[in-house]
Amino acid sequence: MARDEFVQSAIDNWAPRFISNGVDANDFQRVTNSIEHWDDWCQKWSECGAIHEQLGEKAEAQGYYESAAYHYFHAAISYHFGKYLFVRKPHELRTAHEHVVHNYQRALPFFDFPGEHVTFAYEGDAKMYGVLRKPWHTPKPPVVIFIPGLDSVKEELHIYGDDFLRRGMAVLAIDGPGQGEMEFEHALRHDYEVPIKYAI
Repeated sequence: MARDEFVQSAIDNWAPRFISNGVDANDFQRVTNSIEHWDDWCQKWSECGAIHEQLGEKAEAQGYYESAAYHYFHAAISYHFGKYLFVRKPHELRTAHEHVVHNYQRALPFFDFPGEHVTFAYEGDAKMYGVLRKPWHTPKPPVVIFIPGLDSVKEELHIYGDDFLRRGMAVLAIDGPGQGEMEFEHALRHDYEVPIKYAI
C-alpha cells in the first residue's frame, strides 16, 4: 500500500504514544494498515471506536461491566487519536471529540477505580471540566492534578492515573483552555498557572 507522507509519519512516530495510552496494538496495526490518505485518518479511527462502543453497549446490557469499561475506554481512546491533530475536517474532529467525552463518561462507573465527570468555574461565566477518580482503599487521599499536554485531553491520562490510584492517591484530570472540552471555545494559553488555580 502506498501511503501519503502524513499517514506514514503518523505511523512511524505515534505508535508508542498510542499504545502506551491505551490503544490496543492489534487495533493500531489493523486501522493504520487500512489508511492510505491522511483525509481518511479520523474516519478509520472513528470506525474502530464505533466497534468498541457497540461492544461496550452489549456488555453493559448483559451485566458484563468489566468488559463494558474496557470497550467504552477503547472507544474513547480510538476516537481521541482519530481527531488527534486532524484539523483538515473540523466537523469530523468535533464529532469524534463528542464521542471521546461520551464514551469515557460511560466507562467511569465500571472502572476498578470509578470516577465522576466534574465541572468548576473558570473566568467569567465559563466552565472547566475534569474527571475525578478516588482510591477506594484510602479514606482521605491526597489529590494529584493531571494536566494534558499541548495536543492531549484528560481522557488520554487514564492509564497514568491508575498508577497513582493504586498507590492511594486521588486523581483529577482536567481539560485546560484549548484542550478537550474547552477546545472549541477557549484558546490555549501559556500562563497555565491561571487556569490551574480554578482546579485547585
